Amino acid sequence: MQSEKTIDQKFKELRCILKNRDKQSIKMDAHGGHSILFIYSPYEEEKYLQRVKSDFPDAFIIDIAELFVKYIQISGIDEFVNVYSEYQSEPQKLFKSDSSTDDFFRLLLNEIKSAGENNKLPVLVRTGALFGTGIENINIMDSSIVQKLPLPLVILYPATEGGDKRLKFLNFKPASDYRSIVIY
Repeated sequence: MQSEKTIDQKFKELRCILKNRDKQSIKMDAHGGHSILFIYSPYEEEKYLQRVKSDFPDAFIIDIAELFVKYIQISGIDEFVNVYSEYQSEPQKLFKSDSSTDDFFRLLLNEIKSAGENNKLPVLVRTGALFGTGIENINIMDSSIVQKLPLPLVILYPATEGGDKRLKFLNFKPASDYRSIVIY
């Protein structure tokens, strides 16, 4: 599954998809999704972050780590710590609740929506910050906001191939590559 492609080859493939594929073509290859999962080794994250910023200077970069800090600041660190201590065994109830309109998942989706409204390429970076939140990449890719975007969502995804030949997020957690075109 893991390829021997260079960083240059991967970015060339991404540019080719963005330039030559329409929304319907992407959806057909992405099992109905409208996203591109861009795989790289977790050990090379900085190199890929720098490259995406230089190759796509007009992209709408959504840094999930920075967004997470913003989320905590909105409610205040003390309130966050109190609520987190209540829900630490069920993080999805804190970060992605069906009954909340101001959780971390909604904040993330609103950022993605802003990219679409500004007709910018939405690129998620530092996706490792999602670990432990109960938010999976499939939750993002399945959202109606992503489905309605004028340009596909690009997810920079730190992963490797495990011994079982499956994609492993951050080298250990089985990852979903459904609803996306995958660039290895």
